[in-house]
Amino acid sequence: MVSGDLRGPFTGKVLDAATRTPVAGALVYAAWTFERGSGLPAAAGFHEYVGSTDSTGGYNVPQLQDVPAGARLTDFQLLVYKRGFVAYRSDRRFADLGPRLDFAQRQQQVLLERWRDDFSHARHLRYVGGGAAVAALTGWEADLAAAEMSGQGVRPGSLGTDLTITTGRGPYLVAAQLLTDTDIKAQTKFDGSFETGPLGDEPDTASYSSQHWKALSRPETWDVALRIWRLDGTAATDRYEELLGSLPSAEEKGEIATRSLRAIEGDIRGIAFLDAPRGIVVLITCGRSQCASPDDAVALAKKIHDRILGLWPITTGGTP
Repeated sequence: MVSGDLRGPFTGKVLDAATRTPVAGALVYAAWTFERGSGLPAAAGFHEYVGSTDSTGGYNVPQLQDVPAGARLTDFQLLVYKRGFVAYRSDRRFADLGPRLDFAQRQQQVLLERWRDDFSHARHLRYVGGGAAVAALTGWEADLAAAEMSGQGVRPGSLGTDLTITTGRGPYLVAAQLLTDTDIKAQTKFDGSFETGPLGDEPDTASYSSQHWKALSRPETWDVALRIWRLDGTAATDRYEELLGSLPSAEEKGEIATRSLRAIEGDIRGIAFLDAPRGIVVLITCGRSQCASPDDAVALAKKIHDRILGLWPITTGGTP
């Protein structure tokens, strides 16, 4: 959560959590995200800033100057990355993936935890996210992450490569787990690249998570966005009913899970479904250029539901 003006400027100091000494030369990556539309809100691009900490560990992210015409600013996120440390995100903690609520616009103190051998590089890369500048500095972790995923680098006590966190109500599902750029490209035959990260509508919590696939050097009609709600009791059904009543041209189809619908607004296709036994509601939006047919969007939604079923099996009687 950001305390202050989303436009910035943002200032702070990065310190070693153990010694409280400055961490110089750390990557400081900032991103503002934009959205347009009301019925089927569509991602409207982003603006990024790339910098580094100075000799005192200080950073200064300048104020955002322009918002795209017809769009609204929805979020600001800051990432601090330095080899040898666990990365810092202004919106989420690494330890439990829960929302970070103590990030401030000015004079923020960022404490970087030293990397431990029992941490997972695969999990860390998923937590860090995408971006060209970020990828350039995290490339060294890719081989280590690949070894973990193949079972060659997993150590006893590791946090593991999965983003699933067990809670009393079943696993903590993160949107980034449920769909990948490889899944999208396999379905739509897209041959470009994506910038990925959470949407800017609201921070991830135990009950909400999002992910945005921004097609680089392409119009917004090539973008894909995913939102997932995880709710108790009848709240999931109520949320689905809200989508059914508010999404433009929404029509219930019953193609996925307990209930599902199709919607469309301009160049944006939307698919939503309710998995009642798990209390999960999913909304995926896909631009016409990426999802040339409504069936493409449906196929991606079915892929997401298949992942949910695998991550959260339910025995007879609905008990996880």
